[in-house]
Amino acid sequence: MWRILIVDDEANNRKLLVEILGERATCEQAQDGREALEIYQAAVAHDRPFDAILLDVAMPDMDGIEVLRRIRELEEARGIMFGKGIPIIMVTAFKQPFMASFREGADDYILKPVDPDQLLQKLASKLEARPA
Repeated sequence: MWRILIVDDEANNRKLLVEILGERATCEQAQDGREALEIYQAAVAHDRPFDAILLDVAMPDMDGIEVLRRIRELEEARGIMFGKGIPIIMVTAFKQPFMASFREGADDYILKPVDPDQLLQKLASKLEARPA
């Protein structure tokens, strides 16, 4: 079973992602970027890292690209090379931020409204490709 962090400022979007993942994943949720970073850091500190993060791009205060950048900085500080960290899939209603998110280390993206089959396929491909 996967362990997934879902980050989105809209409760309905988080609920939908949890429903899509169903019995395939244990999900934790964050409603903003700051909470996401706190949950991520606590998981790492307690040696219970997430298998992947689904990260909304457009959020108030700290957007998803900034959260992504900070997670990659935290990984680098722990000696994790760029491209070898936790898979992060950006979830967005806009096509604009793709290049910025890939520059900051996003592994993939999915457009809203989320296609359940596409999301599960992307997650499976990212998680099955990782070394155990």
